[in-house]
Amino acid sequence: MDVRKIGLLVEQPFDGSYYWVIHEDVRHDGRFEAMQRAERPFATYAAALAQGYGVLQRLCGLTGLPAHAARSVSI
Repeated sequence: MDVRKIGLLVEQPFDGSYYWVIHEDVRHDGRFEAMQRAERPFATYAAALAQGYGVLQRLCGLTGLPAHAARSVSI
């Protein structure tokens, strides 16, 4: 099973505006590319982080595999 290298970042382009961004090393070359990002700003770092983490869980499930494949993996 391949390990996916995924990162969740919170960016603050200006005061009081936080966006989550999910990056992945899709080419397995150490260069992370943005996969998804928040469409709207959040008022706090914690709110953006929590929302981004929720999206990450839906993308990968608990196994690190895509959510549709995670259902077929026995734990």
